[in-house]
Amino acid sequence: MNPRPVVAILLEPPRLGVKPRLAEEAGAHHALRLYRVLAARTLAAVRALDLPAVIWFSPIEAQPEMRHWLGPDWELRPQPSGSLGPRLAAAAHGIAPGAPWIVVLTESLGLAPAQLRSAVDALMDFPAVLGPASGGGCYLIGAQRPLPGLAAGLVDGEAPLPALRRALDKLAPGWRELDELRTIDTGADARAEGLLG
Repeated sequence: MNPRPVVAILLEPPRLGVKPRLAEEAGAHHALRLYRVLAARTLAAVRALDLPAVIWFSPIEAQPEMRHWLGPDWELRPQPSGSLGPRLAAAAHGIAPGAPWIVVLTESLGLAPAQLRSAVDALMDFPAVLGPASGGGCYLIGAQRPLPGLAAGLVDGEAPLPALRRALDKLAPGWRELDELRTIDTGADARAEGLLG
């Protein structure tokens, strides 16, 4: 039986200015409140499945703030600075060798236990999984083993999904794509999910 995957979650501290597109429409305080709610949902899903997890945070000086927010029970590690590629690679490579892994990206916050469970279950039968998000994004990616070079094709300013699909075709043939999830980036997204009136 495969061991349980380790979940790496990319998070920012809960500050005014998070989710800037949503903040423009709904206001910075509403955007911050929703960010906290969505983060709490994802963390609760990890706890509900009793999965080992690491929180990768950015910026590096935010560790005291993250500890105050999340409490003492989560392992915290700083993300490298820069674009998504190095940050994703660091989180994936930070898992103990031989352990299956899942990286949950910041834009996927709000994952339900059933959605995370689908990724965990898929890793029992497939070499890798990819969760597409609306607009060409990605809410999670995972694999049964390390995938060196996975993030090499990611380009700043471009949607990561096509590049990650190409990388998985080469590095983990037979990988599984999960159901698409809506990214909560705008007021319309939040209203569609019942998060704004």
